[in-house]
Amino acid sequence: MNIFRIMNKKLLSFAGCIILLTIFNFDILHAEILSRSRPEPEIRERIHKILRKSLSEEYIDVSVILHSVLDNEPVKKDSDLLPGVKIKTDENKVQALFSYRIINLTVNNSVNLNQVEMSIRSEISELNSQDRFEQSIVLDKLQIERPDFSEKLVEYVNLLVGARADLNGDEPVNAQEKLKQAAEISATFPAGYEMLGVDQLIPEYKPEGTDAITPVQWAIIGTLGVLLLLTLALFFFVSRSTREKEEKEHPLQGTLGKVATAIEAMAPEEEAEEEELDLPDEEADTGDDEEKIDYFGFIRKMPPQLRIDLLQEIKPHQQAIVFSQMDPSDMANILKGLPVEDSLGIVLTMKDISVSPSDLQQLADELTESAKNLPMPFDGLGRIGELSGQISAEEWNDILGSTDELKKKNPELAKNTSEAMELIRERSLSFEDLESTEIIDDAFVGRVMERFERSRLSTGAKVSVPYLLLDSHTSVTEKIMKEYTEETRKYYQEQLQGYEKQREEDEEAKLRIEQLRNLHRNVFMRHVHIELGKIWEKKDS
Repeated sequence: MNIFRIMNKKLLSFAGCIILLTIFNFDILHAEILSRSRPEPEIRERIHKILRKSLSEEYIDVSVILHSVLDNEPVKKDSDLLPGVKIKTDENKVQALFSYRIINLTVNNSVNLNQVEMSIRSEISELNSQDRFEQSIVLDKLQIERPDFSEKLVEYVNLLVGARADLNGDEPVNAQEKLKQAAEISATFPAGYEMLGVDQLIPEYKPEGTDAITPVQWAIIGTLGVLLLLTLALFFFVSRSTREKEEKEHPLQGTLGKVATAIEAMAPEEEAEEEELDLPDEEADTGDDEEKIDYFGFIRKMPPQLRIDLLQEIKPHQQAIVFSQMDPSDMANILKGLPVEDSLGIVLTMKDISVSPSDLQQLADELTESAKNLPMPFDGLGRIGELSGQISAEEWNDILGSTDELKKKNPELAKNTSEAMELIRERSLSFEDLESTEIIDDAFVGRVMERFERSRLSTGAKVSVPYLLLDSHTSVTEKIMKEYTEETRKYYQEQLQGYEKQREEDEEAKLRIEQLRNLHRNVFMRHVHIELGKIWEKKDS
């Protein structure tokens, strides 16, 4: 009996434990946590298109798996609209506790996953911050073969272009046929095949010929045509009316004609005399020039002093023969250079001169031979002065100061050099000496600059005033700059500053600039000595 009681108590305790465990297990099963994974093909297709463009050959494939953690405990929603009243609501059988995606890229080589993630997230807004990106790199590089529809795409675009042209040309039948062919071609394209930029490949229709003219342009053309016709009609009317007025005879026209005829008849002899007087100078001379032989033409081509020297070697009768064949202006210039008694002898001989063509030819031959033996005029001092202008003052002074060395090497040539040296120094003038000479005034510089600006360097290039001003003395620069306006002076000063900067920075530029400076100085000094030669010629005469 006691044993039965003990067994009964144990059985009851065991049964109670089983009941408690059952109740507890029921609550646990009722609140079970579930995990679920499933693919998302729509997002995967969008990511696939993006990666195929951005990664090109490195990309193989992509997978998008959505992982969700779910709670199957029913959720009851009560309304708080009425206090103390509960309103029955629907129960959600499953509640999503947490979800995230794993986007796995299959690539041939490792790629910058962060950059890829940023690119994809910028275009797909459905991705959440907890979504993860991973990459799988294959050991053996795979070459994905994708069908090439480029030729079909070109044919497709050409059909669309042709259809548009047919529609613009009012040919709907041909356009419909081409659109059908294009639809058949596009049907073979796979889903999602990229055809971006097709609209840009189809050129916009541009009409040609008269079709390109709009109605507004036609109206403008018509208006201009009407105005042109009106202008022509007005011009024709005005010209016709003017011509009719000119053709209409004035009542006094007959009387005026008679008066004009009478006036013309009053002076026929005077006009004839004038014609006879003009004939020897113009028409008669023209006839003589055609037959006249210029026996002494070579004399006119000779320098003035040479002509005088040549004529002084022949007799007055021969001089008169030469003068008879020359123009009065040439005769006057030669007479001015001859002594007055010789000039008088020529004038007296010319009074009764008579000569034959053979005499003229004989005298011309003699003068030709004599002219060959005449010494050519040479201004030695003038040439020495020009030479001094082409050499720096320091070098020229060294040359002139070497008389002692010349006496040792060539004593005969060095005898009595004091007078010659004085004349040479008087004519010598270098560029550096311009600041100290009194001959160079503003008018002199103006004449020289007028010639200088029209000159060219020995290289053929045009001259540039700033190169001439470079390293010049202040007084010389001021005289030259007086010839220009204030704006030109500023421009030249800017160029001078640029040259100075180049010379300081670059040794090759310095050498080039100084060579150009010397070339400009040589041209300038050549014109200076031409003007000085005129001054010395006046002094000598």
